[in-house]
This record gives sequence, C-alpha cells and structure tokens, in this order.
Amino acid sequence: MLIPVLMAASIDDARAQRTRPKPPPPANMPKDIIVTARRVPGSAVGSIAPIAIIDQEMIRTLAPTSMRDLLTRLTALSSSAGGGSPVLLLNGRRLADPAEVQNLPPEAIERAEILSEQDAARFGFPPTVKVMNFITKKRFRGTTVVQVVGTTTEGGGETNYVEANATRIDGPRRTSLAVSHLRLNPILQSERAIVPDPDTLPAGVNGADIGRYRSLQQRTDTVRVDGTMATPVGKTVTASLNLSMEAQRNAGLNGLLATPDGGTLADRALRQRSTNLTLRASNTVQGSIRRWAWSVTNSYDQVRNAASSQQGIAPPGALDVGAEDATIRSTSRSLTRTGTLVSKAVANGPVVRLPAGDAQVTVTADYARSTSVGSQPGLVDSRLDLTRTIAGASVNADLPIASPTGALSFIGGLSANGMIGVSDVSRYGRLVSSNYGLAWAPVTPIQFTASVTSTQTPPAIASLAAPILTSPNTPFFDFTTGATVSVTTLTGGNPGLAPERRRATAIGINVKPFKAREFRVNLNYVDTDIVNQAAYLGSLTQPFQAAFPGQFVRDANGRLAQVDLRPVSLANERERLLRLTVNLFTPLGPAPPPPPAAPAGDAAKAARAAKDAPPPPPPKQRPTLFGLVNATLRLDDRLTLRPGLPALDLLDGATLTGTGGRPRWEADGNLSLAIGAINLSMYGRVQGPTRVRSEIAASDLRFSGRIWLVPYMQMDIERVVRRPWTRKLSMAFVIENLLNDRIDVRDRTGAVPNRFQPAYLDPYGRSIRASLRKVF
Repeated sequence: MLIPVLMAASIDDARAQRTRPKPPPPANMPKDIIVTARRVPGSAVGSIAPIAIIDQEMIRTLAPTSMRDLLTRLTALSSSAGGGSPVLLLNGRRLADPAEVQNLPPEAIERAEILSEQDAARFGFPPTVKVMNFITKKRFRGTTVVQVVGTTTEGGGETNYVEANATRIDGPRRTSLAVSHLRLNPILQSERAIVPDPDTLPAGVNGADIGRYRSLQQRTDTVRVDGTMATPVGKTVTASLNLSMEAQRNAGLNGLLATPDGGTLADRALRQRSTNLTLRASNTVQGSIRRWAWSVTNSYDQVRNAASSQQGIAPPGALDVGAEDATIRSTSRSLTRTGTLVSKAVANGPVVRLPAGDAQVTVTADYARSTSVGSQPGLVDSRLDLTRTIAGASVNADLPIASPTGALSFIGGLSANGMIGVSDVSRYGRLVSSNYGLAWAPVTPIQFTASVTSTQTPPAIASLAAPILTSPNTPFFDFTTGATVSVTTLTGGNPGLAPERRRATAIGINVKPFKAREFRVNLNYVDTDIVNQAAYLGSLTQPFQAAFPGQFVRDANGRLAQVDLRPVSLANERERLLRLTVNLFTPLGPAPPPPPAAPAGDAAKAARAAKDAPPPPPPKQRPTLFGLVNATLRLDDRLTLRPGLPALDLLDGATLTGTGGRPRWEADGNLSLAIGAINLSMYGRVQGPTRVRSEIAASDLRFSGRIWLVPYMQMDIERVVRRPWTRKLSMAFVIENLLNDRIDVRDRTGAVPNRFQPAYLDPYGRSIRASLRKVF
C-alpha cells in the first residue's frame, strides 16, 4: 500500500503545480528570470536518480568511528541485488585502491551518493554492483587514534585493535597514512557448551580432554600499513599513489595427535598455521579535455600464502624430516605466490547533442596479467604454475530520449543506456558482457528503471590458486546416514573452475515524495540466472553424493573419512526475488528561529557592531533521526548441480552449505538517533526459518530463524566534560548479538544433531566492544 499512496500523492502534487494558475508578476519585476543550479562539485549523479544522498548530518547521526564503520552501516542501501559490495568513487572519479576512501576519517566527508547498478557502467565498472561516491571537504587536517577492546560474554575470542591515521586535504592535494593492528584471540571447544560425539573420539579420550585441543576460532593477528598521496601534475591533471602492506597470521588446534593403533598422545595437539602477506602498489592519473573526463589506473599485487597442518604420527619410513619434531609428526605444507598487474583506462563525455540533452559515452580499455606459482605436497600435481592474461574493452552509451524541460516534455524524463564489453581471457577465450536499460521519470518524485545484464567472468585467481590446507578431526554431518563424523577436510583453490555466466533482469521503482526531506522508497524485482557458479560444497546429501562423488571419500566400512571443500562449478541457479529499501532522515523538533533583523535605519550601525563583535555561537543542533530498512522476499531459488540432473529447491528442502537452505525472507535495518552529545543506534537483522528434507529422520532438519540485534552508543566526551584533553574525544560501546540468538536445529525426532550444536554454528555468541577515539 505504501508505494501506490506515495505515487498518487506525488503525481497529484506535480500535476497541481503544473496546472495551478500563476499570479501576475509585480510591475517592477523583470520579464525574464533565469535560474541556474550549480552542480555539486565532485558529484557523480547522472540521468538516473540516486538511491540515496548522505550528507554530514546523516553521517553524524550514524556516528561511525571509521569509514569502514560507515560502509558497514549503509550495507542495506549499497549492496546489489545479488548481495555484492559497491564500488567506490572519490569526488566523482575512479580510485587506484578502495583504501583511498576507507582510510579517510568520516569527518573529512562532505557528502555521499549511492547510485544504482545501471550507473556503474558510466565509470567503467560491471553493471552488477552499485556505486558509492564520496565527496570530501575542500580543507581538512586531522590525526586520529583509535583503541578498541572487546570480548565475548561466554569467554574467549577477545578483540584488541589499535589504529593511527593522519589525513590532510587541501583542495586537490590529499595525503593519508594509516597503521593498524588487530588481534582476535582463539575460542576453544572447551570454552563452549559442546558435547562431543562419542563415536568421533579416539580410543581412551573423553570429551573434556578433546575440547582443550580444538579451536572453534583460530587466533589471528593482522598488521596493515596504508599510505596515499594525491597531487595536481598540471592544470587539469591530478595523480594519486597508494602503497599498502597487510600481513596476517593464523594459528589453531585440530585435536590430539593420533597413533597408528587408533589412540592418541596426551597433551600433543595437532597444530595448524597459515600466513598471508599482501603487498600492493596502485596509482591513478586523471584529468579532463574540454567536457571529457579520463583516468588511467594501474595496480600491482604480490600475495604470498603459506599453510601447514600437522596430520599425526608419520608411518615408519615416511617421516617428513623437515617438520618440527619429525620423529612423531607428519606435516602437510603449501606455499603460493600470486602477482597481479592490472591497467585500466576510462574516458567519458558527451558525443552529440540530442533534443532531450547530451548523449554521454564511456569507453574503457583494460589489461591484466596474473601469475601464481606454488608447491602443494600430497597432491598428484604438487606444483602449481598458473598464468592468466586478460585484455578487454567496453563501450557504454547513455541516450536522453525525453526531458521535462525539453523534447517530449509531456513524457517526463526518459533515457536509455546500453553497454557492450569483450574480454579475451587466456584458457577461457572470448568472454562477452552486455547491459541495456531504460530510466523513466514521469514526474520528478518517481522514477522507473528496467535493465537486462549479461556477464561472463573468469574465476578469481585466488579461487584457482589458494594453497591447499588439510585439516583433520573436523566435525561434519553426513546427510546420507544422519550421523556426525570426524573427517579430514581439504580447502584451497581449484584450477579447474569454469567461467561464470550470469544474466539478471531487474525492474524497479524509486519514489522520493518530499522534496525537502530525505525519504526514499525503492522496490526492485530481480530475476537472476547463473551458469557455472563457483561454490563451496558444505553438505553431503544424496544429490551432492551423486553429482560430486570424488569430493567425498569413505573408508572400507563405508564411513565418511575425507571431504573436499574446494570450490566447484555448479551447472545452474535461478533466483527470483523482491527487494524493498526504505530510508528516512529527518530533524526532530522545531527549527531554531532566525536571528532578529536590524531596523532599516540602523543597518549601517548594526553592520559595524557585528564586524567588531565576536562570532555568535553556532545554533543548537536539533535531534536527528536516521532510519533504514531493507527487506528481501525470495519467490524462487532452484539449483541444478550437473547438467541433466533435477533442480533442487533451496527454499523448500534443499541445501548448498549444509547449514540450512535459503531463507524465503530476510530483512535488516538501522535506526539511529542523535541527541546532543549522544548517538544511540540499533542495527537489526532478521531471517526466516529454513528446512532440509530427508527420508532419514536424523537428516530431516528444521533450522530456526534468527534475530540479530546490535545496539551501539557513541558519546562526544568534549560536550560532557569540557577540558582541553577532551577536545574531539569520543567513546563508543557496542554489543554484538544482544539476545545471544543462535540458529536452533532439530531433526524429525526433536533431537539436536551433534554437528549443529549452537556453538558450532556461532562460536562467538554475544560479544561486547568498547572504544576510544581521539582526533588531534
């Protein structure tokens, strides 16, 4: 009911404005008045209305402690229909690296714009993701220090994070340097209410013993250093350079060392380690020639991954003499180095003047080369040597057909857009992508959009070349028997993945009924068909056993022993859904009265007095409210594993991940209130129940829905305690999963399968974080 009412009100209001008789102008008024609207500098808004405009007051109401916080709290607005993350622009231009935006403090942002998927092609991106454009202040200087500490209410999983960030913006000149360290402490199985399955325990070991030697979450240390410099290099040309380094180390336990006779060694845990080092250098040169804008971006990534996992006591004569304590341990190791060079050139501008406006064209050309070499012992082909080159080009056109103030004005605003792109990818040949669509605004508050997008993309190099990691003693649910078993899992890349083909048809309506208030309603219908989708097999049902028999290995007794969790290509998935997004921002209470006007005769005297007097205090800020709701209703979601096999209904009884099917409905939203020095917010996510059907009672599972609530509060200490040291000092407090709600899983008999104990599905549960933030 909401959208028809808003449409009717908006159309009636627009018609009334068009038909209402105009009063005659005063005699002393000029006959012609020309009103010009100056485009916001750095804006990226085109012919299609934006999904949302986020100004400084809205950012203040959301109270983010970093740009990553802001991006997270706007996920419901910025994620695409397929759930993909948005691409980022800065001041209407492409970036060398998204970190150029992510490392800026929120105080440096003047405004943000969220644009639809159809706008992505204008900037040289695939038309399957939304666009977020951030406009910075003309002048900004600040150094930010953040300290975050947190823990879980059930113990373990402590969080420690520290970051220092220095940013300076002076018109087109911009520099930033950020250094951070994140430590996530492990969660052991003994710290959660988990009852091990006796059938999965080695001989002579009880559940209390095994829990101390198995990590539900590994310990993780991440260090990141990121620096950016942007400067003009000519009258119309600017350049930016971004350098970053991220080092990560993970360590965990996988149970006790097993002996050849089926027993274990006391106090000897199987250890698993992995390290990742990513070095990245990227630069952008951009400028303009008359009304055309152009940019060239280059980036190079060097990624080094290493992983090792202890398997147990080596058989006689097969010891790995290079392993630590090789007399009793056998270690699987893998090492992968991946280097990627990407260059992309983009130019856009008007090509011809049509009766309804300028026809805009965007032309892109890109080249990428990736190499990945490594060693993965234990496999038939232990050496990995991959090389990929991609050369492509695309053309996008935006053609105005009708304009409210020009040609065919009775139609309103109508434009068509189209894109065609071709890439030549080594090993995969020629891949073609296309997009075409319409945008129609019969009246200003309402816009209809329709688009058809077809893309062909090769699998990510990381999906092909990630190091193989072997993890023993992993609980896994075998749907074919209804039992939880302890298996050895293989994770990593799969060089045999096929390129993905995706076709999406979208029809949407965007309503902004009030000109002076940021209130928007977006409703979209999306029909997506995916061929050769890369997916990770998390379940062993009868259809998966038949489609991928080589992924699941059983011992001589028919008991599941090994599961290959590396990605595979699925034949086809067809999904149809409705997505509704509503966002509102409004001040609360009456507006402050304007300053009293001086009498006409005392104007000169009042002007002299105002010049000598100190500046007046800023007006008291009114309370502000920001609300955002994003709801998804899946009408159909069917998956075909292999050509010729029957389709599986993921909404009614089938599963891909093994932890339930796809929820028919889900919603998430954010409600934020700023009152004086305090910002109070509540983020919520709700999803419906799912079902996995089986003829076996122990495998016929019902998964409950879930309510995830995250209240957070920020206080501006400077406005509460007025001291020099409290200047620009703030404190934040967050509770993740306030209700400690976990998905409840029951089989047909009402029992909880061992593998689906709540702490297995969500080891963290409820967690609490507190932070201090100081801007110098």
